[in-house]
Amino acid sequence: MRFLPGTPRALGLAAALAATAMAGSAAPQPAARTARAPQAAEEGGKAPAGAEAGATPLRGSLGVPVGERLLSSSDPAARLRGIERLGAIGTEEAVSALLAALEQHGAPGARDPRARLAAVRALAPHAQRDSVRQLLARELSESAPARGAASPLGEVLRGTAALALARTGERRALGVLVNAIVQGGAAGEAAARALKAHPPASLQLLLGSRKRLEPALASFLGDLGDLRAIAALRPMLEGGDRAAQVAAARALARLGDEAALAKARAWLRKPEPGLFEPTAEILVYLGAPEAPDAVAALLGSELGRMEGLRLAELAPAERLVPALARSLPLLPDDARPRAVAAIGRAGGAEAARQLRRLPSERPELATAAAFALATMPGAEARAAVAELFDGARAAKDADLRRLGLRAGVVRGLALRDAPEALEKRLLAALAAPKGSSDRAVGVFGAVALGLRDAVDVVGACSPSSCDRAAVHAAARGALARGERALAALAPLFAALAASGAAAPGGDASAAKSGDAAPDAAAISAGVALLAEPGGGAIATSRLAALAEAGGPLSPLAARALAARDDEVVRGRIERLLEGSDPVVRAHVALGLGSDPMPDSVSLLARAYRFEDDPAVRRAIVRGLSRRTEVQRGRVLVAARDLDPDEGVRALARAALSGVDARALDPPRSALATGVVWVAIVPNDRSASMSASSRPARLVRPDGLAVPVVADPDGVLLVPAVPPGASAVLLAPAAPPGDPGS
Repeated sequence: MRFLPGTPRALGLAAALAATAMAGSAAPQPAARTARAPQAAEEGGKAPAGAEAGATPLRGSLGVPVGERLLSSSDPAARLRGIERLGAIGTEEAVSALLAALEQHGAPGARDPRARLAAVRALAPHAQRDSVRQLLARELSESAPARGAASPLGEVLRGTAALALARTGERRALGVLVNAIVQGGAAGEAAARALKAHPPASLQLLLGSRKRLEPALASFLGDLGDLRAIAALRPMLEGGDRAAQVAAARALARLGDEAALAKARAWLRKPEPGLFEPTAEILVYLGAPEAPDAVAALLGSELGRMEGLRLAELAPAERLVPALARSLPLLPDDARPRAVAAIGRAGGAEAARQLRRLPSERPELATAAAFALATMPGAEARAAVAELFDGARAAKDADLRRLGLRAGVVRGLALRDAPEALEKRLLAALAAPKGSSDRAVGVFGAVALGLRDAVDVVGACSPSSCDRAAVHAAARGALARGERALAALAPLFAALAASGAAAPGGDASAAKSGDAAPDAAAISAGVALLAEPGGGAIATSRLAALAEAGGPLSPLAARALAARDDEVVRGRIERLLEGSDPVVRAHVALGLGSDPMPDSVSLLARAYRFEDDPAVRRAIVRGLSRRTEVQRGRVLVAARDLDPDEGVRALARAALSGVDARALDPPRSALATGVVWVAIVPNDRSASMSASSRPARLVRPDGLAVPVVADPDGVLLVPAVPPGASAVLLAPAAPPGDPGS
């Protein structure tokens, strides 16, 4: 409301101010009792008007002095407010006060990782000042144990300090980062990431007056991808320092400069210990015809075998298939599936022949071989898959037949190149007895490939009577069919997940309270929450119980609960947002993006401040991108400029640029053709039942959690997964007789 001058309200306010001023001047106090008077006199003469004790200056009430008092508090929250206040003021006096407080020996803020992170963010705009740059350099280089107990925020703190230095583009700041790269370790990695995010305008600013580059710096220039570095790297190929020669040659090869090729060929002609691996790598990066033979030689050597496997993955070639096959029994157990995948990526008739032999000769690699054949283009691989489920041995070996059927389905999803006989065999498997692994394979394949509808295959299903194996398979198959197929499972999920719908034999009192553990079929049908982020017809109280239960359904239930935020459930949402499970925290943040309560933006802003998990910070930025409140801006700017995670910065840039927030959400429908294939193998054969129909949580590369349940034989096939690394977390095995496992 505005008041015009001369109105009674305005006159009353003026009279009140006049009375206050008169009262202050009518009873002056001695100068010794005026807190700021001595300082004012020292700074330049007489004290400002109104500095007497009866009138408190605005600066003393709201400015730097308050920030200083807060910084000296024993309350961590008060210290954080002081840091943020001084940072917001941003004057030279405020920055100096903040630096003085942080550098004071034994100061509480100097030992608090949260206070240090808040200070680095506050000081980042002033990184060109010598004193600020020195503080940022210390935060980059000093290890956490040197400042007390290790903190999860250590990596965030180092990365933020490095980005603050790199953003300046100033020579001395870049020199700090270069020195960190040369020294290596966590600080060097953070410095390298920061310089990749903010490449220098001139390489001379980066290299300074160096005549010769250290090997670590030469390697970084190759990773940076700046072709201007070639001129500085070529002279390093000659000279007595072999380590520098190798680093320069590798860097030049990554930059595509063939000056390194002559050096690599010379090393190939006169082999020396320690040069086999860099020589092969240089040849691979430059696409030299000698590369496959060099990689094959590494695969045949005991010391270089793992590096040879890495290079074979980097540059697949049919000529490498025999060497990869010979290396299989010599590799560590956990590296053998990688070698099988490398054979598949190499392709060709020999690769198909080698992979076809593995299920019978090396049963422990059967899944890896089937997956490699399923994703390998070519008629040879397609024929090998068909032989697995339709050959002579398949008629006698049910395990082999199911393996081949699954490979055929994966091939149909990933390459759209399923064997001709696959459809017939899948439909035949549908007729297998209920609850069997054969029927589960048939249900999954028929639904995933669009031969049958998920709801039709499942049929009538209730907590007391249900073919749970079919529900598990159909729900996973529906993931490949898109949002409409997932939404069709919503009524089934609502019926199975409702309060009191726990598995038969459960605790009746728990069922009545809504806290009963969900039945395995409800977990599978929970994929419907992917299509209904708001929870659909599920009661809010049941969503809250599922979110707090910690099982495979917990993340999606937490997202739906946050989207229904109100005064009743706000406390539960806050506890979930502060909980120990980062996947649940991320889903709460996603849900808060659609929260009808306007103050939920403050929850997201507070959650971002000291979140150490980058996946959660990405979800927070996604949530903020859907908000329209002004409070989101400051957090998104900080995320865009100073977050150590490249994905967070990219999402924040997109949100600030006005991109439709829906485009930043994890997709609901099947946009990807990737398939995750997991075989659950118990460590003890006597515990084989623990793998059967085991619930699990698969976290996709975009951070979305998918509740799934394995087939009766312990196999999980999850389609429609985007490219990248996924994570699978198995639910704890239930005790015998507990049908809610």
